[in-house]
Amino acid sequence: MGADKPNGVVSYNRRPPQRPLLQRLQYAIWDPEEKTFLGRTPHRWGVIGLIYLVMYICIIIFFSICMCGLLATMDDRIPYFQLADSIIGNNPGMGHRPLVFTEGALIWYESGNKTQIKKYVDNIDDFLAPYDNKTLLVNKGVNQRDCGAIKPPRDQVCAFNTSQFGPCSKENNYGYSSNQPCIIIKLNRLYNWNPDFYDDPGDLPPDMPPDIKAYINSTTTQQERRKVWVSCSGERPADREAIDTLKYWPYPGLDETFYPYDNTPGYLSPLVAVQFVKVTLHQIINIRCRAWAKNIQYTESLKERLGSTHLEIMID
Repeated sequence: MGADKPNGVVSYNRRPPQRPLLQRLQYAIWDPEEKTFLGRTPHRWGVIGLIYLVMYICIIIFFSICMCGLLATMDDRIPYFQLADSIIGNNPGMGHRPLVFTEGALIWYESGNKTQIKKYVDNIDDFLAPYDNKTLLVNKGVNQRDCGAIKPPRDQVCAFNTSQFGPCSKENNYGYSSNQPCIIIKLNRLYNWNPDFYDDPGDLPPDMPPDIKAYINSTTTQQERRKVWVSCSGERPADREAIDTLKYWPYPGLDETFYPYDNTPGYLSPLVAVQFVKVTLHQIINIRCRAWAKNIQYTESLKERLGSTHLEIMID
């Protein structure tokens, strides 16, 4: 809408002309009198576009400089904040398999029901796949080696052989077909965490299970005792009565040679297979497995399970 110019002077105080609705919409988009698009002339649109273009180029350059500076101070393998300074903290969590997320921590199946058994077997198979097939690892496991009692160099990692699981094997359906189910226990990875071992038979915690103490006392060298010990038991007296015998494969501990975890490609966590040799049928059994090291904090709280993992088993 043009501005009145009486005597050559522009007047902006006039009332805008009354137009129909559609015409007002049309003039709002393109005003043929003022030659404006959306209220601005092409020249003004060009100036604004140039200002924003320069501004965003400057922002991109500034952001790129900041990112380059930040990335130059970081290592893709070494986290800046570690252990107590990090959000994760310095107390490693514990996990187990099988863990079917639709069922939570409950392992329930009918004896002899192959379909129900298969989902647990498949879950363990998927978890152990990188252990049995090194080609699934990022670097194809080329830097894995059998460590024995010697820690590997920084660019190498220890291999873990699942053939040590004895009857807790894939060929045996991990014991589920024979009502002797196995679970696989691991510690969650915590960068640069070194366990403080219970390696002195005379200085074991009083609440450590007798079978774990017996195993430690049966060892002949200190190197055999430098492990993060693992134990499982029923949470309540009724649960403990429902579990007759437990066996640990290859032994109830995680070897020192796997620690500390330093993000080396090809690394696989050490594992312990726990076999429930004889359990009471038709009863939900609450089980808690925990890790034993002097610097692993443990709580019995059901809400915050530090240093332990919980599961339930029921076989009908």
